[in-house]
Amino acid sequence: MNGDSATNNDLIYIPRDQSEMSFATFTSGGTTFTADQQAQAFETYINNDPYLSKHRGEYAQRNATFLPRITRMDVSLVQDVFGKMGGNRHAGQIRLDITNFGNLLNSDWGVSQRVRQNQILTNAAVDAAGKLTYRMALQNGALITTPYQTQAQIADVYVMMLSFRYTFN
Repeated sequence: MNGDSATNNDLIYIPRDQSEMSFATFTSGGTTFTADQQAQAFETYINNDPYLSKHRGEYAQRNATFLPRITRMDVSLVQDVFGKMGGNRHAGQIRLDITNFGNLLNSDWGVSQRVRQNQILTNAAVDAAGKLTYRMALQNGALITTPYQTQAQIADVYVMMLSFRYTFN
């Protein structure tokens, strides 16, 4: 709405409260989303984001938010084994590597998150009174109410590898 013809790079104004929000009712996939439903979803979205909830009544600063921190720990258990057979010394090693060990202990630990949608307000238009109206973005046919969602990749779960090593003399 700033006249630069680009629609995905504008900084968002964070409304002070729902009285500053203006949404247009729309239907998608046979479901109608009222202006009040969208305003409530946007209010919930703001409250679920630490940066947005602390900067109401301001424009969001570029690059002011970061993905939530992820803490992971990996564990390796190693046991060296020695022995003599036929007068020769034999050496071996048994090793257990656990990647993302914290996730083994608690399924909420070591799991990364990603942004649900980088453009939460869409289809900016002007109503009959000349006031800007928006639509709240949808994901899987529902209004977005949280900024992040849990990823489901191999790095987000624990992985174990058991290995054996024999050392030739």
